[in-house]
Amino acid sequence: MTSDRRGSTGTALLAVAAAAALFGTTGTAAALGPDDLSPVTAGVWRSVVGGLALLAVTIARGEAPWRYPARPGVTLLGGVAVAAYQLTFFEAVDRTGVAIGTLVTIGVGPAVAGIIDAVTGRHRPTVHWFAGATLAVAGVALLSGAGDDIDPGGLALAVFAGASFPVYGFAAQRLMTDRPVVPSMTTVFGVGAVLVLPVALASSAEAFASAGSVATVLYLGLATLALAYVLWGVGLRSLRLSVVVVVTLLEPAVAATLAVLVLDEALTIALAAGVVLVACGVVLASRGAEDEPLPAR
Repeated sequence: MTSDRRGSTGTALLAVAAAAALFGTTGTAAALGPDDLSPVTAGVWRSVVGGLALLAVTIARGEAPWRYPARPGVTLLGGVAVAAYQLTFFEAVDRTGVAIGTLVTIGVGPAVAGIIDAVTGRHRPTVHWFAGATLAVAGVALLSGAGDDIDPGGLALAVFAGASFPVYGFAAQRLMTDRPVVPSMTTVFGVGAVLVLPVALASSAEAFASAGSVATVLYLGLATLALAYVLWGVGLRSLRLSVVVVVTLLEPAVAATLAVLVLDEALTIALAAGVVLVACGVVLASRGAEDEPLPAR
């Protein structure tokens, strides 16, 4: 293993961790925003604003998506997965509550990513990955707490959302075989934005009802989607999908920490233990990542 490879892997892991940290600010930003901005409206406008921002960046850099091969199959797969995530996750949270909805969604992701890597023949998950993923999901469970009344339909939506984000990660990885990171992410999230555009337009009055709602939507779109997913894409370019998804489990740990520091929520033993378990799981799952073959190009 060369020092260049080790450095590249370290940079990729840091990029995914930074993306997860930005994802983790989503709940706090929404909580600080206006009460009349619904989760679904925030979600679809996050996609639209983020997709437009990514498109503007690619055009400015001379990397507009239409300059590359069309690849309609993988592009549509990624775009549908992005749209499905935005719609199903926020509806799941609305029906099951933030704790259970997030736990199920985040918990399903690593399993689906591991299956995708194995089925596509690109990599068989290691013992370190299995152990790290288990620890991290256990940590998320502690962070989320437990719920008494669980809506089966909401639970199914959360599972669907959890299966969606590894799928659009896989699609973005495949696009990176013939284009840089930013146009790859722009292609996937641009199609996703187009697919949720009818819902966004129907809720435009709510999204732009006040300066607070506009600021919230802009932050969610620019920081937690455009910037965050470019960083996530840097990780996808060098790491296995299954590793990227497990490192992304840092998101709820960051969200829980911000809830204590910014929203004055109570610091409990379960919360502290959950953060530690997630961090340990991510480190364990990432162990040896620099020795693995790069994703197929």
